[in-house]
Amino acid sequence: MKIQQHPRMKDILIGDEVMCYRTNMYARVEEVFPAAVCVKVQVMCTVRGRLAFTQVPQLWRADDLENLSVCHYCGSRDELTVERGTGVPSRICQLCHSVASPSLPDEVAAKLPAH
Repeated sequence: MKIQQHPRMKDILIGDEVMCYRTNMYARVEEVFPAAVCVKVQVMCTVRGRLAFTQVPQLWRADDLENLSVCHYCGSRDELTVERGTGVPSRICQLCHSVASPSLPDEVAAKLPAH
């Protein structure tokens, strides 16, 4: 039996930041599998009566993931900047940003009431 890679896994690399829709958490990829990724999430615990942080590995399914290390629109990895105002650390490449930017003021102006 041949193991097939999930379509969302084709562009995910070790070190990428991914967001899990199910938990609304994001973390850095430690290992990549055909249909999941392994991430390490920091958790607070008590060690000898004191609070401490430890990293707990978790397996996140491909169906629940979004790769935050690529352009949100075209999937490019080149010249990325953080997209503001989305609430999620989404990234956008310079090309998509230059295409989207000029149209945004026009869309905002169209929604303003006429004087």
